[in-house]
Amino acid sequence: MTTPHDNLFHFTFGKPHQAAAWIASLLPPTVASAVDWHSLQAAPERLGAYDLRLNVADVVHRGALHAGPWINFLSEHCSAAARALTQKVMRYAVHLGREGELLLAFVLYHGDRPWRAHDLRDRVLLQLTPGVAAELARLQVQVHFVLDDLSRCSEEELRRRSLPPLALVTLLSLRFLRTLDEADARAAIERWGDLLRAADRDPDSGPDAVERLACYVLRTTEVTPRDLHAAFERILQRPEETIMSTAERLMKEGEARGEARGELRGVARRLCRLLEKRFGPLPAEIAQRVGGAGIVELDRWFDRVLDAATLDELFA
Repeated sequence: MTTPHDNLFHFTFGKPHQAAAWIASLLPPTVASAVDWHSLQAAPERLGAYDLRLNVADVVHRGALHAGPWINFLSEHCSAAARALTQKVMRYAVHLGREGELLLAFVLYHGDRPWRAHDLRDRVLLQLTPGVAAELARLQVQVHFVLDDLSRCSEEELRRRSLPPLALVTLLSLRFLRTLDEADARAAIERWGDLLRAADRDPDSGPDAVERLACYVLRTTEVTPRDLHAAFERILQRPEETIMSTAERLMKEGEARGEARGELRGVARRLCRLLEKRFGPLPAEIAQRVGGAGIVELDRWFDRVLDAATLDELFA
């Protein structure tokens, strides 16, 4: 099941122009200047035996160096610290690696706490004597990726990046919107009005940019469709016809998600069992909170459960 973060990330950075600007901003200047960014294109749906359609949250582009081989760019986003991320990137590298081509991986992290390196193998090594663990750690296959940790960035720092308007407003939305109450979310949208107008008028952004951004706002904040519709019309300085229809579609999807709620309850029960094994009997308010959570929150808590020292830390 994809999340609103998956959908917005894939929509924006699935576009070669947006992806090229973001990736180039993260590379050393000598490397960025060696890439022919005009050659960047979305990778075919299959690379070797790997089916990209099965991984909608992951974006892969191919481009050429000015003098040299083709290079594959894997872009992944992460809304919560994930222990399995290193293994995930390694798995992609195995599937996407093609003879005579290079592969670079990029991770956009927008969790609520600064990034901390996680590796499932660390737990295995802890079971060994220090000497053996140190030698085995040194011999392990290493996977490197370029990390863009948005949790360390202020709004001003993000706005200073030399990126297209759609990429900028996407980064700002991923970084801040889900943490804001209704009033602060509406204020943020007003502050980002210049970026919204520019993205709306940029042919590269496409006619769906405003609808996708509005959908993200509606799914991650408490801003009402009516208030968002009024704000977007004021900001865009034109009639806006997609927001109310998007709200109606989301309502229907909500009904469909209600049918899937039974599956979510099963996930919640599994998380409660895991928490009880880790922390002992759960307070009633914690069990109730888990039982009423959505897939985004459940995913976040599953990612934290092995690292958090207490229930308070896990649910902070």
